[in-house]
Amino acid sequence: MNYCDLLFDTQEQDLGREIIIDGESGKRLTFKELQAEVMKVANFLKSKGYEPGTVIATHLYNGAEAAIVFLAIEYIGCVVCLVDPLFKAEEVPYYIKDSGSKCIVTYLEKEEIEGGLTSKVDVINVSEIQEVCEKNDYQQTLPMYDFKEDELALLLYTSGSTSTPKGVMLTTGCFYTFLKKNHQSMYRYEPDDRILCFVPFSHGFGSISVLIPALAYKAGIVFQKTFHPAKVAEIVLKENITHMLGVPTHYRQLLRFEPFINNLGKLKAAFCSAAPISSEVANLWYEKTGIYLDEGYGMSEATTLIATRMSRLPSASGDVGFPPEGIISVDIVDDNGTVVEDGTIGEIRVTGQGLMLGYLNRPEETKERLRNGYLYTGDLGYRNPDGSFVVCGRKTEFINVAGLKISPVEVETALNSHSDVIDSAAVGVEDNVYGEVVKAFVIKKQNSSLTERELIKYVSERLANFKVPKYISFVHEFPRNNLGKVDKKALKNM
Repeated sequence: MNYCDLLFDTQEQDLGREIIIDGESGKRLTFKELQAEVMKVANFLKSKGYEPGTVIATHLYNGAEAAIVFLAIEYIGCVVCLVDPLFKAEEVPYYIKDSGSKCIVTYLEKEEIEGGLTSKVDVINVSEIQEVCEKNDYQQTLPMYDFKEDELALLLYTSGSTSTPKGVMLTTGCFYTFLKKNHQSMYRYEPDDRILCFVPFSHGFGSISVLIPALAYKAGIVFQKTFHPAKVAEIVLKENITHMLGVPTHYRQLLRFEPFINNLGKLKAAFCSAAPISSEVANLWYEKTGIYLDEGYGMSEATTLIATRMSRLPSASGDVGFPPEGIISVDIVDDNGTVVEDGTIGEIRVTGQGLMLGYLNRPEETKERLRNGYLYTGDLGYRNPDGSFVVCGRKTEFINVAGLKISPVEVETALNSHSDVIDSAAVGVEDNVYGEVVKAFVIKKQNSSLTERELIKYVSERLANFKVPKYISFVHEFPRNNLGKVDKKALKNM
């Protein structure tokens, strides 16, 4: 079993199809050409003595090389450790040391990073990979490594919002479980489909949710290094994009660029994940483009996909639809692990196929997250009578006002419904009387005269008094991570 089977089992009629289009460098690869370049890099890594089980880190922006190196590492049976390319040279050594990586492939120059690493770590600049791929000399055909179903193949690091970042251990079996989940609950791509990937390949969203089904269905991927609304609208037409995957902030920004909306209506589908999206944004997207904004809920610990809402409007903000039947099952439980009634908010708990092996070298944190065959997600939500689920936010992000729990999503939905509000983020701040009160950070439209008092009055007509923000700060932008999620810990410290 090997992820690369999905590439190398490509039939003759599909070998000439394009699989990789690098929007930054202009590099274009057919399935046959990708096979050749993966084999060249696999030989290159093997020649350095890397054996199955060796951890090799990649620190690369979206692009052809990110996919080539990922597949080459998998091909020879090594473990891929994905490191976010936004991390600076000073931050990278933590991930190398924690993962036990013997090698890192990076866009940084060797001298930028070597000082923070032990001499035993091999630093390969991405230019070396490009040179290997460009060589026309004969490359020995290597046998593809056969992973056991439960053998470690990938390390994805969590954001570390409540502790230092942890390595989520996933197997090749997890990849194939994702493919089954995708087949049932997401998109069954056609060979002529083109998927736009501006979500980071260094996260499961890019390396699992985009690459695996593209290889399996013989569709093409168009990589963009960064997200920019104008570039997205342009490339949708230029490359005949059929599917786009992003996070809520991407879609909010795209909706602000009225001249580009017609381009986006040419898509077959658009998918949103990583954070709950407001029903207002989903409804507006449908109104403006004529296509549904599908939504998913997932996490690295479950090999991304847990539930999806497809081809319909949301019933409420955070409506993420149904889990893939027969593959995983989802419950809502209280603090004692007891399943609660439909409509009652509790912790989202998952069991079934595709769960992580655990956190690398973190037995106590693994025990906390994985209990008796269940994955306790740390997210709160509720189940609807029809079996669909609504995500309300992280347990750590819920606001506790005098013992009353408030979902930030609910507050943000009310704020975002104001015509002058572009986006908002609600957090809990300390209060001597109530323990916590709601504080909101709001991005308003340019030239808007909206005041804090006016917005509080507006929201008070839509929310119970204890949910109404006591303070509102107007800001130009939010601190965000590479996936586009608002960094609420950073907001609290502002």
